[in-house]
Amino acid sequence: MLLLCNRLLVIGLPVFLVYSLIIVDHDLTHVGLAMMGVSVLLAIFLWALVNRLRCPLCLGLPLAISGSVKNRRALRLLGSYRFRVAVTILTKGHFRCPYCGEFTSVEVRRRRYR
Repeated sequence: MLLLCNRLLVIGLPVFLVYSLIIVDHDLTHVGLAMMGVSVLLAIFLWALVNRLRCPLCLGLPLAISGSVKNRRALRLLGSYRFRVAVTILTKGHFRCPYCGEFTSVEVRRRRYR
């Protein structure tokens, strides 16, 4: 969902800023610039989040665009493998890796320090 919101912000912000500059409304320009800052912060947060979620079997990144070959049983949701992974994590608490097909529960694992 955050991925979709960030894409909508990236697409809509230039239109919003151009509109605010055409009608010369400084308040709208400030709102647009603030939304652009939020979009950048959200993109950094999503990048960090996407790089942390890995499949334990194949060590693939199911929420990142890796260009790897998908499993033949991998399903799409609204045309996206990543969106299906995100929705199943939020609704069920586990996901099926689109690369190896392994079911994985989402849980925080602690690192062991020596």
